Amino acid sequence: METADVIVIGAGIAGASVSYELSTHGKVVVLEAEAVAGYHATGRSAAIISENYGPVLWSRLVTASRRFLAAPPEGFSQTPLLSPRGALFLAREGEHAALTRQADALARRGAFFEVMPAREALAHCPVLRPDQFETALYEPDCKDIDTNALLSGYIRGLQARGGRVEVNAPVRSLERSDGVWRATTPRGTFEAPVVINAAGGWAREVSSLAGLSFRNVVPFRRTAVLFNPPAGYEPSSWPMTFDVAETFYFKPEAGRVMVSPVDMAACEPCDAQADELEVALAIDRIHRFTTMDVRAVTHKWGGLRTFAPDHEPVIGPDPEQPTFIWLAGQGGNGVMAAAAAARLAASFAAGRSIPQDIAALGLTAASVSPGRPCVIDAAAGTPTVGCLAAFQ
Repeated sequence: METADVIVIGAGIAGASVSYELSTHGKVVVLEAEAVAGYHATGRSAAIISENYGPVLWSRLVTASRRFLAAPPEGFSQTPLLSPRGALFLAREGEHAALTRQADALARRGAFFEVMPAREALAHCPVLRPDQFETALYEPDCKDIDTNALLSGYIRGLQARGGRVEVNAPVRSLERSDGVWRATTPRGTFEAPVVINAAGGWAREVSSLAGLSFRNVVPFRRTAVLFNPPAGYEPSSWPMTFDVAETFYFKPEAGRVMVSPVDMAACEPCDAQADELEVALAIDRIHRFTTMDVRAVTHKWGGLRTFAPDHEPVIGPDPEQPTFIWLAGQGGNGVMAAAAAARLAASFAAGRSIPQDIAALGLTAASVSPGRPCVIDAAAGTPTVGCLAAFQ
């Protein structure tokens, strides 16, 4: 039996980052089901930071994470965590209002951007078909994130403070008695007064192991495809390119081009694989919206993204057991918002106030709570008034 002050379940970017934050307050043990940390969603991330991507509260957590990513603590990483990329958001006819709302939100947070006619976006990405779009928004401060360096930095920092990551340690049972959680794994039994649920696509299963009621935090499959760029083009300087309706995105990736059809197919937690129909859709969208011709797919893969019905963070104490802390529902925002999300979750675990810079962006305990109506309501499939009212 090994004792700790906090048990963290999951060693993806969520678990690693919150463990790092909590390791200044006591001993932290991270339990990871796989043989390596970050095997699932973290290792399959598009790995950018953009303040114009994702729903309201996640984008604010991205804003609050930028300083850490741009200037991490001394010794955290041997290489920069960020490198230049830029992001381009494209609006078709009838979508200009949505683009304007995004621009207004960026302006309120002091982010840099430029709105332009679609044809001018060719200066940033020369393979676009501008006749397919009406307007574009360019975000120059979007950066690529070195996900491996970020994850490794968090784990090294945790270990330097006396914490540890136990791999090949799926939690088989999780019970609380006499004020202590007991997690049983093939690698041994671990006890601590606080548990952090950072299990990604398995977050709901961990909650069930703990004997808690249903929480509507569900994994969805996302497909990605890699192909060679057209002859005569060097894509390394192209921005990450999205359409406002979120039907595709693409970006340079190690000399090739990565595209996703932004699919969201609900599935059981698993080692997700690419869906062949979605691969075909990704290729079709490249052909429809760019001048590129996908002659062959060089690689394809799938990953899990986990959402609450309102797509906002699920962070904080479970309403039935306040020593069970959720850090879930990242929905593809987990890497770029990790620094702030980890500080937020750590504040709940340690019984402290929400960090001032995060609170100043309008996040409250109620707005991210696993006890908000749409997360508790098993029948909820779309945002409810209760969820939306929490952060409007």
